[in-house]
Amino acid sequence: MKRLGVLLLVLGAVMFAGCTTQPRVETDHQADFDFSSLKTFDVAETKQDSKESILISPFTLSHIHSALEGELAKRYQSAAAGAKPDFIVSYHVVIEEKIDPRSYDDLYGFGYYGRGYRYPRPLFYGAGTGLRVYNQGSLIIDIVDAKTEKPIWRGVSEKRLSRDMAPTQQREVLSRAVTEVIAQFPPVN
Repeated sequence: MKRLGVLLLVLGAVMFAGCTTQPRVETDHQADFDFSSLKTFDVAETKQDSKESILISPFTLSHIHSALEGELAKRYQSAAAGAKPDFIVSYHVVIEEKIDPRSYDDLYGFGYYGRGYRYPRPLFYGAGTGLRVYNQGSLIIDIVDAKTEKPIWRGVSEKRLSRDMAPTQQREVLSRAVTEVIAQFPPVN
């Protein structure tokens, strides 16, 4: 009996881990840039001027700023006050409402081959369709060469967000996104 309990616990943990979605991270960079020459950085303040970012809490933006500085400080030096850094980091957060068309089977549950309970149409069997609205969050991190003021690297993390996330949960998700994106910098040629 103990073995069955342990087996169920392990199975539940594996299923839960499979249900969590990892953010998708994509990067792009200027191919001929010498990233080994970068030593100092500065994180630029972001502006809340578009209608997408005006809904994001200034405390969340401040948290992203601190997370970026912390991650970059592990490998680079922060530029001294008044000194010109080698590269400047800017970031943007975009939250978009998306629609996901889904289809589902009207019969599910238990019984013979799992088809003992009918929902939502008790008299008919078949596939139904529905629309699911969700929020898609994108964290965009741009790195610019401070000398030429031209972009040299971009990292983007996208993740489906729950509509009922508390601000602390949002900040945890964004901290992980910052870590995963900055882990891709500098690019390996």
